[in-house]
Amino acid sequence: MKVVAGILIPSVAIILYLLGNTWVKSFSFEFVGNPLVNQLIKFQVYGLLLSLLTLGLTLLLSPDSKQFLRFGDLSAVAAPVKILGIKAGDSWYKTGGSFLVVITLVTALFMYAGLGKTADWSRIREMLPFILLFSATNAFNEEIITRFSVVGLLDGVVSPLQIIWTAALIFGLVHYFGNPGGPAGVLMAGCLGWILAKSVIETGGIGTAWIIHFVQDIVIYTLLLISTQKP
Repeated sequence: MKVVAGILIPSVAIILYLLGNTWVKSFSFEFVGNPLVNQLIKFQVYGLLLSLLTLGLTLLLSPDSKQFLRFGDLSAVAAPVKILGIKAGDSWYKTGGSFLVVITLVTALFMYAGLGKTADWSRIREMLPFILLFSATNAFNEEIITRFSVVGLLDGVVSPLQIIWTAALIFGLVHYFGNPGGPAGVLMAGCLGWILAKSVIETGGIGTAWIIHFVQDIVIYTLLLISTQKP
């Protein structure tokens, strides 16, 4: 039952999260004058409610999952993965920092290829508070739904590697409809999900995953919010 819950709960939650971007359009609340920013505010409020519901359900079904609700130990040694360049003895200080730089560069190149030509860089200053806010909340929501719930519900039930692959598949597949999306989005999100789930298990907390995710969202929301192209 825990295996089923560990797959079903985060899968349903992340699908509801993505669908919420359409559902909240029916709510006529106006927080700001900018239509896109207003839409994103409503979506993030919806996402916070959904992530808190997922958090509560995970803690209810697996009380021991609360151990992952901390930053985690960056001095913890990462299990070596030769193909990813993680060597025996590498700490998560080094591993996390390396992946942060590489993944951010890949995300930036991908987003710039899609929206760079329509970007109005003079808008960064006025949009910066929203960029940081949405990046923080979106990273929190997705980490709770697709990392914490998977790891928390499956920890001690299946092997760490199985947990990592489960989290990667859930996070990757739903990004077919995300941003970035399509097959490339699935591959990028899947790889990111694999690494972030590994960090949660090996550091014993969601801090590293949240920081890396937060920085990627800064890149994504920056291009989205300063683009003159309608989403």
